[in-house]
Amino acid sequence: MSPKKLNELNKYKKECEKKYEEEKDHEKELYGKECVAHCINFVVDKANEKVADLNIHDRFSCYLATILARDKEVVAVWLRILKDSSEIYLFKNFNWLSEDEKWNKLNNDMNNNDNEHVKSLRDYISAEIGDEGNYISLSLVCYEYYKLVKDNSNISPKFLGHIKKVGSYFASIKGIIDCAKKPQYKPLFSNIKVKKGKPVIIDNQPIYSWKNIIKRFIDEDEEVEDKYERFMDRCLKKPEVMGRIRKVYTDNATKQPQLDDDVEKCIYLHAEMNILASLIINNKITSRVFIAVSKRCCYLCELYINFAIKQGYNIVISGKHQKLYDGWILPHVKNSDFKNKSLIYILENLDRIIEKKIEHYTRSLPADSNSGGNSPDPHDVGGNIYNMGFMKNLTMYVSQ
Repeated sequence: MSPKKLNELNKYKKECEKKYEEEKDHEKELYGKECVAHCINFVVDKANEKVADLNIHDRFSCYLATILARDKEVVAVWLRILKDSSEIYLFKNFNWLSEDEKWNKLNNDMNNNDNEHVKSLRDYISAEIGDEGNYISLSLVCYEYYKLVKDNSNISPKFLGHIKKVGSYFASIKGIIDCAKKPQYKPLFSNIKVKKGKPVIIDNQPIYSWKNIIKRFIDEDEEVEDKYERFMDRCLKKPEVMGRIRKVYTDNATKQPQLDDDVEKCIYLHAEMNILASLIINNKITSRVFIAVSKRCCYLCELYINFAIKQGYNIVISGKHQKLYDGWILPHVKNSDFKNKSLIYILENLDRIIEKKIEHYTRSLPADSNSGGNSPDPHDVGGNIYNMGFMKNLTMYVSQ
């Protein structure tokens, strides 16, 4: 190879390495910001209860997602109708759990509670199926019992939800059978191929620290440490915020809060994003695609879907709950331009959330006379955010 060609190759290699490092840094920023936004603004807006009009194939997908989900699992289903057959694609956030998992919450209610409503359910189950029932018969009993008691305001909504959940498995089985019985859908059931996708999990993804992200939103001409301390003071007064900070930023080894240094987190690709990225976007399928999910999709998934729709994709999803979770992976698609623009789009939305919350916290909580905001001495007890009183409170909230 000539010296000129070698130089060109080395130059190209360095450019690729630089671009790769920049992409990794932007992703590190994304995951750092989603952690902060999750802690300070978990519920972004009201849940969207409205679901698009569903055809028979959409409902079949929803039934299947419900049946396959276990307890806290999330299952996403895409039913693809071909000319003489159909394909069912199944994805999960994590690996599949055991069959027993989906009954855990109701079992716990019945084994650890003796109030009148739990006793009533026990008696109803005993009268209907005795001790010989299987999972399907138990689901049927819960399905029927829920219809009897769903309007009883004296029953704990949580307990009622557990009954409804177990009953929903029978409702879904019934829905699938009703579909299968109709002659016009015979091709749908006579030649089905089921394909299970693999979850995408990164165990040790580096993210920027809490402090690094927060200070990006404080103007340089302000008293940075003072505003940061006021913001933290407001966070300390909100147990729900501190609870999420404790969960996200506690070091597994030391069991202590780690807000100043970069950390590593386990992140994973949400099931519906796996379908959307690997099957729809990578294959440039722009016709209508309905993705059934066993639970309504989160705020970041909704953002990504909205971005995809703006790029010409026709994606319909089964519900949105507007909650912002940490540990969310940006889908990696073949089209680098699509990926980069989606990253920017999501970062812009996260920036607005964080900026608005920081401004609200610091504007509505002025510094008091002991804040040390005017002290030029960084070791002054009042002005140093690492003073013993502050760190004692922080450690108490984050470590307990």
